[in-house]
Amino acid sequence: MSPRTPNPAKALIREKIAARIATLSAEEKNRQSSIVYNKVINHPHYKSANRIALFMSTDQEINTAPMIAHIKARGGAAFVPQYAGGIMRMLRLEAGDEDNMPLTRHGIAQHSKDQKREDALNDGLDLIIAPGVAFTKNGGRVGHGGGYYDKYIAHLRSKPNAPKVIAVAFNCQVLDEVPMDEFDQNIDGVIYADE
Repeated sequence: MSPRTPNPAKALIREKIAARIATLSAEEKNRQSSIVYNKVINHPHYKSANRIALFMSTDQEINTAPMIAHIKARGGAAFVPQYAGGIMRMLRLEAGDEDNMPLTRHGIAQHSKDQKREDALNDGLDLIIAPGVAFTKNGGRVGHGGGYYDKYIAHLRSKPNAPKVIAVAFNCQVLDEVPMDEFDQNIDGVIYADE
């Protein structure tokens, strides 16, 4: 796959959505995160999943910490991204990991290179809860521009028993349409507060 040429339409959407999220109060972010959490844990894809990949949220995203706690509390396995050398891997969260993860230059918590954890690809995943900037109700997704999730999802979808992929979003991140390029992967749904 060749390096991506930046899509100006996507760059514009990223700016627009960042501005919208910036206007949300902490209370409103918490309100929407709480509604999304309840929808996720009651979603059929989630209920039937045991091995779930999701992301360590920043304060510009739906809070995933309660979802991680819920997965662990019910005996499931939670996997989170580690970005290194242009590759994204999903590594299992073990007890206490969240408190000991360094931040990337983008402010994202991830396992350090010396933390050895199970790679999700060893035994596969049942569900991916994906981040992103903007989504459509029919499966469109604009990510942050690195293409990591698109490559990862495409790889998993090239094999049998590919996991479902859903996204979680603030209301302002759900649009009528988003620009999609040839390498972009559709998702199976987006969960947001006002759906």
